[in-house]
Amino acid sequence: MPESSTLKLRLLGAFAIEASAERPAAPAIRSRKARALLAYLAMKPDWRAGREELATLLWGDTPDAQARHSLRQCLVSLRQDLHRAAPDLLDIDRETIELRAQGLMVDARELLSIAACRTPAALARAADLARGPFLADLALDIEEFDAWRRHEQERLSDAAARVFETLAADADAAGDGERAIAAAERLVALDPTREDRQRVALKIVARHRGRDAALDRARQIKELLRSELAAAPEAATRALIDAIRNGEIAPAQVEKPLAVPDAATPPIAIAAPASALVPAGDAQPAPIPATPYWRRRPVAAALATIAAVSIGSVAVFAAGVSIPWARLPFAAKTPPGSAIASAVVLPFRVDAPRGADDLAFARMLTHNLTADLTHYGDLRIVSERTADLYGDRDIGAAGAELGVGYAVIGRVQQSDDGLRADVQLVDAATRMTLWSDHVRREAGDAGRLADEVALGLTHALVVNMTYARVRRLHQEPGQPPPIADLMLRARAYEMRGHSRDNVVAALSLYEDVLRRSPNNATAKLGVARMNIIATMNFIDLDKPADLNRAEALLTEVLERFPNWALAHNTFGLLQKHRRQFDAGLKSFQRALELNPSYLHARGQIGALLTRMGQPEKGLEVIRETMRLATANDPGMGFWCLFASEAELELGHEQAALDWVQRASTLMPGSPLVQAWLASVYIAIGDHAKAAKYAAALKAMAPLRSNEFAGRQFNPMPPGSWPRTRILEGLRVALAGPLG
Repeated sequence: MPESSTLKLRLLGAFAIEASAERPAAPAIRSRKARALLAYLAMKPDWRAGREELATLLWGDTPDAQARHSLRQCLVSLRQDLHRAAPDLLDIDRETIELRAQGLMVDARELLSIAACRTPAALARAADLARGPFLADLALDIEEFDAWRRHEQERLSDAAARVFETLAADADAAGDGERAIAAAERLVALDPTREDRQRVALKIVARHRGRDAALDRARQIKELLRSELAAAPEAATRALIDAIRNGEIAPAQVEKPLAVPDAATPPIAIAAPASALVPAGDAQPAPIPATPYWRRRPVAAALATIAAVSIGSVAVFAAGVSIPWARLPFAAKTPPGSAIASAVVLPFRVDAPRGADDLAFARMLTHNLTADLTHYGDLRIVSERTADLYGDRDIGAAGAELGVGYAVIGRVQQSDDGLRADVQLVDAATRMTLWSDHVRREAGDAGRLADEVALGLTHALVVNMTYARVRRLHQEPGQPPPIADLMLRARAYEMRGHSRDNVVAALSLYEDVLRRSPNNATAKLGVARMNIIATMNFIDLDKPADLNRAEALLTEVLERFPNWALAHNTFGLLQKHRRQFDAGLKSFQRALELNPSYLHARGQIGALLTRMGQPEKGLEVIRETMRLATANDPGMGFWCLFASEAELELGHEQAALDWVQRASTLMPGSPLVQAWLASVYIAIGDHAKAAKYAAALKAMAPLRSNEFAGRQFNPMPPGSWPRTRILEGLRVALAGPLG
């Protein structure tokens, strides 16, 4: 491929393809098997494999003829997905399939090639590449592929361990305790059952945080080993603990830090709840996860939690916030905090199955939905294999035995015309249905359909589990509400955040948490996000929104948690507001990479493409987002506004009006809808109605309206980029009077 067509294939963490800056829309690989095929070829020394080899690897559980047929279908689908962005990536002949390596960058290969280097630049690059376990989201339940994947995970984990061990040692020698601890934390998180790595971290804590902090960490490790493994620490670990207790570990001599590269990935950007995904006033500026290894290994998860708490997050215990198990697969992705909910996805059933394919599809959908839900770090989801054991059990009994509050049950009905999937969220204790919905899809590739249906249902389930948990909250008389309850209420308000009352309530709760727990990263991010949303959505706060404070909080959060999708999405919103469109696009893409089911990030990508002078492509992405979502998704109103803006840029004024009127029904009382209506009516030429909605906007948000109307923008020649008709029309409407 020519240099201008450079693609980056990310295999560490969630599978993703990133395009060059010249082509911001990277190809979306719909089929999970196609992603697996690309990953396998990318790790082959010569970038190629035979057809029989691939058929066995990916369809080894089917007869040979069917496996070869499935491979041919997969290649057809893959070629279609690559056609626009990378048509020459694959070289396919009768015997072999090859990846053309020219112009292709693969993070896993690069990590292996530089892991042994000791230069600061190489170490920094390797730490940046080590974003997560190899193909963390792509287990296929096929013995041949999963065995290969596990082998590659171990090989790459060992390479990453060498990097973090070196970083920790260099920073420790330089007297830079914070960097040493950050590197040790990532080292331990690779495999928390490795006591040799725990000892590295324990010694660094003793040297840089002191005897008491190290002994506190040691007590937690010993307790977990005893309760989970019925085992005592190894002799070497006991000897180190004794040395720490006796004061034999010399404290570090603090010197001027050397230029040791940061072990944490630098901030990029990611996704937020529906309320945060709006285009705003004066806007200035995917893969399905499988059950990850730490959900299958509770002890590893528990020790990973210890690493996070005792090394970097001691303040969380002081705040009284419990820590869910699945937090640290490779590096801290999201901050410690209370889980929204615990749930099990029971095997989907099939109405009138027509054969093995229908049953296989139901299993695939169950797998994908379970995997997608695990991307939300504040959910505790029972692994699929455990859930399989409870498929025929009573929901109440299953919930009690598994210790979960909710069960997700579903049914699939397939026909030649397409499929219908029904899903219910059930209270496991009372067996009452809390929410139900269905999606319909036309007939097509089974893998693609399972991916799409799961993506749409995942966010709806997260939203409704949040609402259900809030309804269950109970405050003890005379006692302050727990921080976890405040956070949950703030999230629920934010999900309905198109109105001033909800944004103000959410911000107040996040600020309350921050006062009680100044180091709470979730509260910091919430405060930043609410200030940005208020600015973008024409919402007057009790105190003027402070974007400088928001940026400072965001930067701090991303430094601590570089793989937190919500933080990246929030950063993307700020960049969008500041018209930093290229940077914002990367932020939203990173958010979607970390959480492929985060439809709001997908919708924001469509909105940014419109503002970057590509309204046709933007509208396509927005429509696809709406198609994937359930009808009542909280983001639907915002996506309608995005579609309205794209249609207006295309010169389709009536279509733009239709979209914004639909948004008005979905988001009553939204100042942003009044702004869009005023602007669209300016474009249509109906100044009377434009004046009516401009007046309504001024009444709802007088301060923000005046700020927008008085803002100076450089004049732009006709047809130049970036040009935003929706904002230009709004400035005219607010300037009034209109004749």
